[in-house]
Amino acid sequence: MKRLLLFAALIAWSGMASAVVYKWVDAQGKVQYGDNPPNGVHAEIVELLGTHVARQPSDAAKAAAAAPASAAAAPASAKPPAPGSAAQKQVADDVAQSREKQCADAQDRYKHLVEGRRLYKTGADGERQYLTSEEIDKERLDAKADVDSICNSAT
Repeated sequence: MKRLLLFAALIAWSGMASAVVYKWVDAQGKVQYGDNPPNGVHAEIVELLGTHVARQPSDAAKAAAAAPASAAAAPASAKPPAPGSAAQKQVADDVAQSREKQCADAQDRYKHLVEGRRLYKTGADGERQYLTSEEIDKERLDAKADVDSICNSAT
């Protein structure tokens, strides 16, 4: 009897361990977790048991993602900064942080496509449309190309 209960517990635990969990912030500003994020919300995949990210984003990248883009708020009539100025250095840092975030997002998408078991897209009616093997392979190739182009570009 004990072996049967242990076996059932291990089977249930293994099913939960392989699930994909998403993290997002709702309209009230509260952090939510679930297996199916709502449409139109930026959701991140949460790293689970035994999974580790190769690199963690720096604190500066986290601060840049949380802060509003100051370059977009600048008026069009502002004169360009002098070469070598602090403003130009700040712009270069912001661009580098933005590229780092884009690279991390592309890597997360590729990782999700590689590790995902039953991949799907949400249809117009909100129902899941599971991808065929060929569609999954195409999505993986596209995601890999995105990672290569975003993360390995020098500019």
